[in-house]
Amino acid sequence: MDPAVNPYFAEAEIEHFLAVDSAGESVGRISTTIDPAYVERFGKTGFFGWFECVDDPEVASALLRTAETWVAERGMERAAGPYSYCATQEFGLLVEGYDDQPAVFQPHNPPYYRRLLEGAGYGPDFRTNTFSWVAGRDAGMMEPLVRRGEELCDRLGLTVRDLDPERWDSEVDLVQGLLAASFAENHGMVPISKPVLRFQLGELRELIDPRLTRIVEHEGRAVAFVMLAADGNELLRVAGGTVTEEFAARYEELKANIRGTVVLMMGARPEFEGQGVGRVLVGEVAKVVLGRVGSYRDMHTTWIHEHNWQSRAYLAHTKTGPARTYAVYGKDLAP
Repeated sequence: MDPAVNPYFAEAEIEHFLAVDSAGESVGRISTTIDPAYVERFGKTGFFGWFECVDDPEVASALLRTAETWVAERGMERAAGPYSYCATQEFGLLVEGYDDQPAVFQPHNPPYYRRLLEGAGYGPDFRTNTFSWVAGRDAGMMEPLVRRGEELCDRLGLTVRDLDPERWDSEVDLVQGLLAASFAENHGMVPISKPVLRFQLGELRELIDPRLTRIVEHEGRAVAFVMLAADGNELLRVAGGTVTEEFAARYEELKANIRGTVVLMMGARPEFEGQGVGRVLVGEVAKVVLGRVGSYRDMHTTWIHEHNWQSRAYLAHTKTGPARTYAVYGKDLAP
């Protein structure tokens, strides 16, 4: 949230607001974002995000009206969210799957948030899902996925390698290029810039095991990738929300035994879509559930848009239904 640190603040206009009661206690918060690249491509929509609120419609309405006024004063005709701050960071309101423990990067909120937004005149614009696979339940379905991916690698003349931590910056830039190419036509997405991706992944570097990023190459050229991170929420649960001296002393041991992973992003160059490279990526991530990568055994995804046919096609090979459902809410603003 610090403009001096986060390069996204140079690309978008952002503000933050707190709701404070008569006793001076904070009872809610909200952010606002206008991303010029998004507006140019998709229309005059401003975002709200980082939304937290007590179960009080009056407080929620005050926060949302403030956000609506802020974006309207800057020429926007619609408000949508929650986005913290945009579609390449955490977004969406959890609407199904409250009893499931969230993995890292999976937003979580109480069920009443939905009622607060709908009571303020917001309706769902679209939905996203997360998916999960665990070793004890799903290992059986992963073996054929791995075999099929390896067969396709041989047939298509593809090779697969780990991320090289010694070339971190150039590897992140490579991922940025693949991401921009593979998501160029996706709903509601604008390309993430190199500085912003470097910043975001730099914050996560502690959780990005190089073995969990798989880069697919054809004749020496990178054509597809999948990037996973260790599920840092496992560490938070062990810590009970507080970093004690005991937890700090055991940190490296606990980190080395994290079971869960989270698929941060995956994609392929458009010219390779439909040729089987998606099955190669699925086979690579399936190896996690089979215990072939360190201590990792379980796998989760971040949000997958209902219109993201590429990722949905990859997921169809696993024959698994969604674990959690999110919705982005929108509202037209009065002229």
